Amino acid sequence: CVVTGAPATLDSKPVEWTIVIASGRSCLRGLRSGGITLESVVVSTPAKVGDATVEGYGFSYSAPRDFKGEDSFAVTISGANRGIRGSSIIWVSVSVR
Repeated sequence: CVVTGAPATLDSKPVEWTIVIASGRSCLRGLRSGGITLESVVVSTPAKVGDATVEGYGFSYSAPRDFKGEDSFAVTISGANRGIRGSSIIWVSVSVR
């Protein structure tokens, strides 16, 4: 799978990511970066077609077999960025091919 988008910085600003994935496949994405310490990762808006789940300090998305089209979900993360506490919502648009 290919995941694109700016990193979440826990500054309450939403972030938009895109995933391009093949039908029937899964994608795992970690969320740790730089000076960020994560305390919570939650799928706050479930996927409409596929399956989005929390995997440690990341998430996975599984596209249904025989499905081609668009899907979406949101992940909310919270923790600290260089000692400053905060949260971010990552809106994920999925293109299943």
